[in-house]
Amino acid sequence: MARPGFVILLAFLGEGVLALAGLLWILIRRVPFSLGDPTTGTIVGLTTAVALAAIQYVLLHHAPPVRPVRALRRMYRSFLRPLFRRVTPLEIVAISLLAGLGEEILFRGAIQPEWGWFAASVLFGLCHVGSRTTIVLGIWAALTGGLLGWLAIATGGLLAPIVAHAVYDALALSYIRWARPLPDPDGPARVESPDL
Repeated sequence: MARPGFVILLAFLGEGVLALAGLLWILIRRVPFSLGDPTTGTIVGLTTAVALAAIQYVLLHHAPPVRPVRALRRMYRSFLRPLFRRVTPLEIVAISLLAGLGEEILFRGAIQPEWGWFAASVLFGLCHVGSRTTIVLGIWAALTGGLLGWLAIATGGLLAPIVAHAVYDALALSYIRWARPLPDPDGPARVESPDL
């Protein structure tokens, strides 16, 4: 299991590289850049984050166990929970803010205006796939990336997708950190020690 300090270091390095690449792309290619209206961006971003978190919760707990849902639950149990189950509140905030800024600057700020909404969404999904275990994460990321791209278009700037991305990640990481583990339908329930 990766230590939380290692995870946050990877987040700083990885998301920092994405943000830098996006900003350089925007500057060199002179891509139009706007955050949009602050009030609209914040409200739309927060509302979208809560809706995405609710959908994720329903998929994990209440959706019929069709193959993609089972794959999502398996990925949660075998990959996400072990990776993030010991992160601190400060680490959750840092990781979420870094991901919201870095990924949105690159994908919605640089790639989407140059290559289009669809390409940015697909690339965003592909960047979340590291193995067969995380294919379902890539599909979820492509779908949410499409929604975030639409938010950038609809609100005329990057603030709404940045807020939505950061707040959704914070909610998801908090859920992973403090929620009870999902039962494993393929084996006996494994009792985990509480992490306080």
